[in-house]
Amino acid sequence: MDALPNALTRYAYSLDEAAESISLSRRSLYHLIESGELRTVKLGRRRLVPRSELERLCQPAEEQSE
Repeated sequence: MDALPNALTRYAYSLDEAAESISLSRRSLYHLIESGELRTVKLGRRRLVPRSELERLCQPAEEQSE
């Protein structure tokens, strides 16, 4: 997910970064958040998407039910 191979491990992404990393439009990402399918965290005034949420969202459906 990180563009730089030697970068520090990122635990959360801005909404724009999260949308780009999983090839969704920003509106599609907001729809997932509004419907409760994607959880976010709020730090100060920023809303971030945890890396674990992006990984969970991209898992095949059969792996998510385990």
